[in-house]
Amino acid sequence: MGNKKETHDGEIRTDFLGRTAIITPGRDLRPHDFKAKVPKKKQKPFDCFFCPGNESLTPAEIDRTPAQNGKGWQNRCFPNKFPALSKSWKKAYGAHEVIVETPIHSQTLSQLSLDQFRQYLLMIKKRIAANSKDKKIKFISVFKNEWEEAGASLEHTHSQLVAMPFVPPYMKLQQKACNKNCPFCKIKTDKKYPKIFSTKNFTLSCPYVPKYRHEVWIVPKKHLGSISDLNSKLIFELAQILSIALKTQDSYLDYPPYNLLFHLSPTGSKNFHMHLSITPRLGKWAGFEHQTGVIMNSVRPEAAAEAYRRNLVK
Repeated sequence: MGNKKETHDGEIRTDFLGRTAIITPGRDLRPHDFKAKVPKKKQKPFDCFFCPGNESLTPAEIDRTPAQNGKGWQNRCFPNKFPALSKSWKKAYGAHEVIVETPIHSQTLSQLSLDQFRQYLLMIKKRIAANSKDKKIKFISVFKNEWEEAGASLEHTHSQLVAMPFVPPYMKLQQKACNKNCPFCKIKTDKKYPKIFSTKNFTLSCPYVPKYRHEVWIVPKKHLGSISDLNSKLIFELAQILSIALKTQDSYLDYPPYNLLFHLSPTGSKNFHMHLSITPRLGKWAGFEHQTGVIMNSVRPEAAAEAYRRNLVK
């Protein structure tokens, strides 16, 4: 009997969005002097701007989801105190909001209950609807930076929404890709996108060309453009698969820094296929990536998907 010989040969991949990566599994064998450290929250809740009792330290609240017991809040939204865009700025018009996902300082997003995930998505849906009423707003970015290495400046878990008066080039690329024979619609059956888990209406898989090691995508099986297009049943189902994705990531990869990115349709667009990407920041882009825009990735998406399936947390 002969065993299939493992290979560390590299592979160049390009996808329908123009992303290019050199898959280099052999580079994962390189020696490393720098060891990863599990991040720990150091700030005390009474010093935290986002903790209950300190609401007066943030700008005036825009919205909140009341706690189930009627006391306090489950999540809340307010303007960013240090905005990137503002409706009072002529040359940088827009809005910049913060969504605090939980009142509990020690919690991470993956530790929320399923109902908290649902309420979190409903808050995002409400804020997108509110900002979309402004005719000057052309695109709404929703994202989360978890831990300092992923860009967070405060450790209490939170997400951000940036409403801008233009559509970013990368979103235009995604929009163009959806014009004919939408490739996102095909991901549910495309074997190049190794599957991790599926529900009736959503697929969790690894992208064919990952920007970061262990990156995953959540893609609706139907052609839906934004969270605004999801009814209450689909919101609940998206909450389920997002919860599974984050719980599995944090359990398997030991709570890595990561970005959660909501790729949603430009305002008023009728032809777009939304998806969510979760990008663990386990490796840093170096000179090659910044110079060329080509990513070196030492973990094959197929291997990452297999590891996620083995460690799936439901």
